[in-house]
Amino acid sequence: MKVIAFLTITALFIAGSGQAAASAYQPCSWEKQIVAACLVLEAADQGEMGMRGVASVILNRADGNHSKVMRVVKKPYAFSALNTATTGRTGSKGFASHVQKASRDRLWRSALQIVDELYTHNWRDVTQGADHYVRTDIRPSWVKSMAKTTTIGSHAFYTTYN
Repeated sequence: MKVIAFLTITALFIAGSGQAAASAYQPCSWEKQIVAACLVLEAADQGEMGMRGVASVILNRADGNHSKVMRVVKKPYAFSALNTATTGRTGSKGFASHVQKASRDRLWRSALQIVDELYTHNWRDVTQGADHYVRTDIRPSWVKSMAKTTTIGSHAFYTTYN
C-alpha cells in the first residue's frame, strides 16, 4: 500500500512540475509589443473585443502553448497587417515600424493589457475555439472547409473541422 501511495504522489509531483514548467514561460517586453501590434493593426477598428478575438485565434493556433505565440504571429502571411515584416520586406527593421505605428493608436494600452492577460492561464477565448478569421464582407474559398464560431464586429471567426 505504501508503494502505491508513493508512486501516486511521485506521479502527481511529476505531472505538476510539468504544468509549472509550461506555465513558467514569460515573454520579453518586445515580444509583448509585437503581439500587441498585431492586435491593434488587425482589429483596433473592432474595439477591445475584436482585439480579444484576434488574441484568441493566436493562442488557439499555438494550441494554448504560450511559448509558441510568437511563432504563430511571425508566420509569413498569417496576419496580413504584419506581412511586410513576416516576409522579410522590412529588412533589418523587422517589426519596429509595425510596433511604432500601433503604439500611436488610442487602443495601444488596451492591447498591451490584453497581451498580458493572454499570457496567463485565466484567458477566456471569446471565439469558441476559432483559429481563423476574415472580414464579414469577403468570403474566401478556405471558409468552405471550416465551421463559423462567432462574429465580432466585422470579423467572422472560424475553426478548422477535425
